[in-house]
Amino acid sequence: MRAFSSYSQMIRKYGLMIFALIFFSRAEAQKEVQLSQFYFNQLLFNPAAAGKGNQTQAGLVYRSQYTGYKPSNIDKGGGATSQLLTASIPFGNFGVGINVLNDKIGALSQQDLQISAAYRLGLGGGTLAIGARAGIYRQAMDYDQLRPEFPDIDDPIFQTGVVSEIQPDFSLGLHFESDQYYIGASAAHLTQPKFKLGSSAAENPLSMVYYLNAGAYISAGYSLEVQPMVLARMTTGALSVEGGALLTFDQRVFAGVTYRHEDVIAIAHAGTYLLPNRSLRLSGSFDIVRGGNKAKSPMSYEVMLSYVFGQQQRGQKSIIRTPRFRF
Repeated sequence: MRAFSSYSQMIRKYGLMIFALIFFSRAEAQKEVQLSQFYFNQLLFNPAAAGKGNQTQAGLVYRSQYTGYKPSNIDKGGGATSQLLTASIPFGNFGVGINVLNDKIGALSQQDLQISAAYRLGLGGGTLAIGARAGIYRQAMDYDQLRPEFPDIDDPIFQTGVVSEIQPDFSLGLHFESDQYYIGASAAHLTQPKFKLGSSAAENPLSMVYYLNAGAYISAGYSLEVQPMVLARMTTGALSVEGGALLTFDQRVFAGVTYRHEDVIAIAHAGTYLLPNRSLRLSGSFDIVRGGNKAKSPMSYEVMLSYVFGQQQRGQKSIIRTPRFRF
């Protein structure tokens, strides 16, 4: 009876992931900031992840998208680069988080400063969090990096120098987690801020984006844990969906593969915990991009360093070993 109950829980968890993949598979993704290690950076797209795991934690991420791509219309490279600082602190039933993001692609750069707050309550053997986020979003265009050609040379949309603009930005989210699985849903850019960037004839709106993510922690043996996960991101007529799994050995090193729809052949992930209490983690990913090499380079990579203040307790409870037993 117990085995049947366990299999029923697994079916419900994976059925939800499969539904997410099917439901979102009919659109294409808007170009938001792309992180391959989304499973370690849930606070970036869901404010309800603030205080997740009831632990204080912080992380730094560097990403190079389409590394080495050199377009013909600007002078300083066209591949996107992103840097992210994220931190999360629990306060009883509340959680507070901060994201500081810098992203640049060609002549366009954007900075994002967001403060998240979540209320967490026990529900169904896990924790349900309701979160909200507010912050400022800055876009800047270096028009000197653009080289318009005839007949666009005199188009009033093209300015000179660096033109920037700041707008408020808001998000909402829900997140449920237990020792065995998690699922989250959120909506970003609720007010859909618009950026004119110095030209009254142009608009550069941030469309509302919807996220759905889920994952599970499955014990596959004495010292092996499997973590399947999926993330879908959808806006009007556009979609990005990705998923895969990580394998963690002896709670010390991990590796895995994920796939991003219509973007990469595969994404390889690897990392390790650098301290005995698993508080310091170094991880990385390597994207093998498919197709479209005239507009992008076939490689992207990402590096993350994170620290948890106190013993790491993510996922299943740690196995306690003695000379005769484990439990």
